[in-house]
Amino acid sequence: MAQRKMNTSFGLTVVFIMVIVGAIVQTYLPWYSMGIAFGIISFFIALPSRTAFLIGLVSGFVLWALAAVWMDSQFPSTLPFRMAQILPLGGSVVALYLVTGVFGGLTGALWSWAGSKLRGTH
Repeated sequence: MAQRKMNTSFGLTVVFIMVIVGAIVQTYLPWYSMGIAFGIISFFIALPSRTAFLIGLVSGFVLWALAAVWMDSQFPSTLPFRMAQILPLGGSVVALYLVTGVFGGLTGALWSWAGSKLRGTH
């Protein structure tokens, strides 16, 4: 089976779609619903598994990191700073945002990969 070549604009469009759909879904459903939505999108778009993993990683990272920054700016609190002190981040709230983005990225990547594998695209 020939591997379909992905161009940058298509990849960015899929990232944008995943971020928008993930944000809408997470507004009304639990945190893991973003991953399920990413898997469904990867299944129906028929992304190759490696591309699906990378696009899911970027989409989940962007979604969760921006959501953490937005929530902290809309509802100022000392909680992010205190969490950054508890975790081995040296009190850096920016590092906490990055860690949050990494967890969101891994969640999105694994679900996107699973959706593409379910479709059978390699």
